[in-house]
This record gives sequence, structure tokens and C-alpha cells, in this order.
Amino acid sequence: MAVDCTSKGMYESLAWCPGQTSTPGIKRKVYFAPKSWIAKWPTLPELDGTAENMAATATYVGDFVMAADKKWQSIDLLTNKSSITSESQGEAPSKTFLNKGTLFHAGTDEEATGFARQANIDELIFLCQQRNGKFRVIGSEAFDPSVTISQTSGEGDTGTVGTTLEAQCTDVCPSPFYTGKIETVGGDISGADGSAIEPGD
Repeated sequence: MAVDCTSKGMYESLAWCPGQTSTPGIKRKVYFAPKSWIAKWPTLPELDGTAENMAATATYVGDFVMAADKKWQSIDLLTNKSSITSESQGEAPSKTFLNKGTLFHAGTDEEATGFARQANIDELIFLCQQRNGKFRVIGSEAFDPSVTISQTSGEGDTGTVGTTLEAQCTDVCPSPFYTGKIETVGGDISGADGSAIEPGD
């Protein structure tokens, strides 16, 4: 039986207009949860031509469902020292992406150090918000995430004190977009733009 390869993928033109701005960086607050707290993952569409459009192939469908009494926690960052990146890795036909986040928290006191002790041996999933409000995921249901942590007291009179998290995870997509509900300790918000979700919405 012949295989129809023309039905694979969902390619569309990529346009860019002169004068259009792409604002760099991520917002100040990043959300995280141990992978063990996630009871059910949203899903990424298959690359079989059935997705609605090209953007849909990079966007999770559904919500993260958290285990009982568990919520996404947050870390406040210095945005000028924090970023997310993705790069292709491996060889065809098994190529994937390595998604990374450099997340800098301006603190090394007991709370930050206690977090570092736990996170160093755990698997954490991160939701990072771009400047335009959209959330990206560093973490995967299929692959194991990891975090490398360092602290510095700074030096001299002008050094920067802080805790740096280097989060990374292999995935089939560059840091997928997430538009579903984010159940945080401060209330539910939308992954589409960070706006509050009222009970019953």
C-alpha cells in the first residue's frame, strides 16, 4: 500500500511587515510546578495535516489538570537576566528540540536556598510569559526536565546577588504555546494573555 506523504505537515507562508515590532524577553513572573503535581497534560496536535492551521501545531489543546490541592507556584525574576531559547537537536528521523530557560531570581536568602535544595533533585515544569502575554512551556510529558541551579553573593559594591535557574527539557516542539487555564496560588489565569479567570468562566 502506497503512503501519501503529501498529507503530512501544515505549511503556510510566514509574513513580516516593515515597522512591526517583536519585543524581546519574558515577563517578571514565571510559574512552575513539579511534574508529579500534574495529573493530566494538554496535548499537541499531530503533524498529519489535520490541524486547523500552522500556529495550531505549536499550541497545546486542553488544560493542565493539577493533582488535588496542588497549584502552580511562581518565581519573580529580573527580566534583563532571564530568557527562553530553543534549538534543534539529534538526527533525522528522530530530531527534537532542546528548550531552555535562564531564570534569574534576585535573592539568595533562606527561601531561595530552600527552593534550590529541592529543585536541584526534582523535575520542574515552567510556564514562561512572553512580553506579548502569551505563555510558553518548558517541560514535556514524554521527556524528563532538569534544572541546574547556581547562587552568587555578587562582588564588590555593584555586583548582582541572585539565584540562577537553568531549566531545560527535550520536546518535539520549540517551547509550545499554552492558552489554557493556569491554576495558581493567587487565582486562576489564562495562558492566552495572563488575564484573571473568574470562577465559573
